[in-house]
Amino acid sequence: MTDIGSELISTGSDVQAAVDAGTALAKPTEVPEGAVMAFALPAGGKVHVIDQDLDKYREHPRRKVGTVTVHDAGSFVEYLAKHALGETEVYADLDGRRVVAVLNAHMGVTDDGVEDYAGWSDHRLTLRLSTTPAWDAWLKLNGRLAGQLQLAEHFEDRLPDFVTPAGAEMLEVAQSFTANRSVRFESSRRVKSGETTLVYVEDTEARAGRKGDLTIPDTFELALVPFEGSDPYRVKARLRYRINDGALVIGYTIERPEDVLRAAFLDVVDTIATASGRTVLRGTPA
Repeated sequence: MTDIGSELISTGSDVQAAVDAGTALAKPTEVPEGAVMAFALPAGGKVHVIDQDLDKYREHPRRKVGTVTVHDAGSFVEYLAKHALGETEVYADLDGRRVVAVLNAHMGVTDDGVEDYAGWSDHRLTLRLSTTPAWDAWLKLNGRLAGQLQLAEHFEDRLPDFVTPAGAEMLEVAQSFTANRSVRFESSRRVKSGETTLVYVEDTEARAGRKGDLTIPDTFELALVPFEGSDPYRVKARLRYRINDGALVIGYTIERPEDVLRAAFLDVVDTIATASGRTVLRGTPA
């Protein structure tokens, strides 16, 4: 029995060796495009499958896929014009402040009543808006009371943003903050011109010294661009102050900045709708 078993084993090994040798000598064979091939390397090892219908084996992919992100309405419209199809859908997400185009969305019923069909919905364009440095700078101190020097430096850095009063007038306000840092403020009074006068006393060797006043506007207006690539908007702000034991802390509050951002976003959406000639749906795609 042992001899027979040994002979069978030997015969099996010889057959496998012959198969391996034949595989090694086999010449490459051309196969038709789109054919599926399966082979083992080395012989008797793991089976490998090549499907020539896959995109990676084709000269060009069969369809467009992926998500492109742009940062202004102009870029969004340009990409949309190049790649949009009849079934393309555009959505405006008001909460997320972004616009999404599903370029290969589901097809609707055609004019001749042909049934619709499903689209892959995997080629998308996203407009993700970013706020400008100027907007961020003003929002950073919004609603905060700061020292005179900090606000003065902020005003001086942002002088081009002022509309009314003009930048030159606000520069004088900023300089007066800097010049009167060491005085003791006593009171304030509002005048009819829409300004407030802060009354102060310069102390000299612990005795009451020269009195003076500092006039500041109650409100001011800025011209700010909320989003990169958007138009400027008029933004109104109100000066706020507090006198604590002779020390003045001062700041400003921007009136309803969320409304400005909403209006700026909706204007971007209108720009896209007008330039592309497409209806922009309110919401988010599936």
